[in-house]
Amino acid sequence: MGKQMLASAFVLLASALSLSAKEHNQKSSIGPASASPQLQPVASLTLSESPQSGQAEVAWVSVAFTSETSIAVGACLRNFINQKCSVVLVRWNGDTLQPFAQTLQFDSGVSLHPASEGRILAVQSLSPTVLYSADLSTVHDLSKPLSRFLSPSGKTVTEWARGFWKLYRLSDGLELLREGAGDLQSVSDEVVLIQDRKVMRVETLDGKQLGSFSVPSAAERYYASTGPVGNNKLYLDDCKSVRIVDFDGRTLLKMHPRKGCSVGDTSSSADGRRMLFDFTDRKVSGLKHVLESFQTLTTLGMAGPEDVNSEEVRVFDTVTGKACFDWHRSFPATYSQVRSAAISPSGEYVGIVAKDKLLIYRLPADCNELAPVLPDK
Repeated sequence: MGKQMLASAFVLLASALSLSAKEHNQKSSIGPASASPQLQPVASLTLSESPQSGQAEVAWVSVAFTSETSIAVGACLRNFINQKCSVVLVRWNGDTLQPFAQTLQFDSGVSLHPASEGRILAVQSLSPTVLYSADLSTVHDLSKPLSRFLSPSGKTVTEWARGFWKLYRLSDGLELLREGAGDLQSVSDEVVLIQDRKVMRVETLDGKQLGSFSVPSAAERYYASTGPVGNNKLYLDDCKSVRIVDFDGRTLLKMHPRKGCSVGDTSSSADGRRMLFDFTDRKVSGLKHVLESFQTLTTLGMAGPEDVNSEEVRVFDTVTGKACFDWHRSFPATYSQVRSAAISPSGEYVGIVAKDKLLIYRLPADCNELAPVLPDK
C-alpha cells in the first residue's frame, strides 16, 4: 500500500512539473484580447462611504431587481477591523444610480428576492423570513422559514420539507393556497413543478395537471435547478447542460453555459427569454491542482479543497441558445456562497456587485454574438 502511494506521488509530481512548464509556455504566448467589443458598465455606485472603502471586501452579497428601476443590494463589507451589513435600495433611471433607502437589518447568509408592490423578501435557511417594505421603513417577520422556491415576482412563496410542501400567496401576510406531497422543484405565479420519484408533474397552483414526463435515470434523484421559462416551457439543469423543454418534457433547446453544479445559480427575466447563470468555482494552477490531488490521495480524500475563488456570470437567450454576456472575476478564497449578480425583469440589464461597487451593464438587443466583459478594476 505504501509503495503504491509513493509511486502515485511520483506520477503526480511528474505531472505537476509537466503542467507547470506547459502553463509557462502558454502564458508566454498569450495574444491580444478578443476582437469582440468589450461591454463596459453604463453606471456604477460605491456602496461604502468609508474613506477606507477601497480596503473593504465583500464577505456576503445578495442582489435583486425589485423593479426595472429599483435594485436592492444586501451586503456585508469586511475590513481589517469589523464587518458591516446593510440593505441599500438604489434607484436606476437609465443613466445614474442613486441610493434612496437603507437599513442595517441584514446578515450573512440572507438572500434577497423581489416581492409584490416593490417589497423585498429576505430568505435565510431555517430562519423566519423577513419582509421589507418598499422603502425599507418597516420590517415584518412572517414567522415561517420560507424556502428558496418562490416565484420570480415574489407573489407566490413556499414552505418545503423533503417530500412535503405548502404554497402561499404573499400579501400583507401568508394566504395558504395548497399543500401536497412530493419533492417541490420550482414555482411561478401560474405553475408548480413537482417531482414524485421518477416522474415530474407540471400543475397549476390549484392542482390541475398540465403535463408530466419521466426523469432520466442519470438524474433520478437530483436536478441542480429547474424552473418555468415563460408560460409554457421549463428549464432543467443537470449540471452538464441546461435543457429547455415543454410541459411534457420534450427538448426544445439545449444550452451549455460552461459551468459546474451549483444550486440556486440561475435566474431569468420576467418573460423567461433571457437566463442568467451566476456560478462560482475554485480555479488553481496546474501545479497546485496536482499537489492538491496528491494531498487528497494521501489523506484518503479527507483534505480536498472546499472553498471557491472565482465567479462567472453569463446570460443566454432561451430561444436561440446564444450567449450575450460573459463576466468573470477572481477573489481571495472563501467558504461563503457568492452570488453577485441579478438580471432585470425586462432582461435588458444586469446588476453586479464587485468589490464594494454596484455595476450596471446594458445587454445587447439580440444575443447573436458573445460580448465578453472585463471585470471592473
